[in-house]
Amino acid sequence: MLTIMWRSASLMLVAISVVGLPSCSSGGDTSAVAPSPTSVVAAPEHPVTAADVAANLRKIEQIAGQIAQSAGTDKAEAISLDGRLEPIWKQIEGTVRHNNEDTYLAMEDSFAVLEKAADQGNAAAAAKGSAGITSAVQPYLAKYSG
Repeated sequence: MLTIMWRSASLMLVAISVVGLPSCSSGGDTSAVAPSPTSVVAAPEHPVTAADVAANLRKIEQIAGQIAQSAGTDKAEAISLDGRLEPIWKQIEGTVRHNNEDTYLAMEDSFAVLEKAADQGNAAAAAKGSAGITSAVQPYLAKYSG
């Protein structure tokens, strides 16, 4: 009898935990749910014009090239330049992700490579990150030129 009561109580706690999790997020916005790998990417909350996306991707590509040039000789400059990427990317990432998730993922991966390379002053890794940005940006712009 005690075992049955214990199981019932345990199941109740699990049910409460599962149902209550979405309301416990620290981000405050419980409407966003991470898409499953097979789901369609929802339209961005604030869509950006193709021209604005193209202009910002070109800026990102230029800054990535500057990081590659400075990482081995001026670590502080490379770190400073890397800090300029995120604000530009935040403006367009939802639209890029909606249009082409592969480009979005390639950009995110390249940003991680660039950030690490800048922090370490690693010119070879920064060149690899910059090349990754270019490899993602060019085909995207060919399709969504703006």
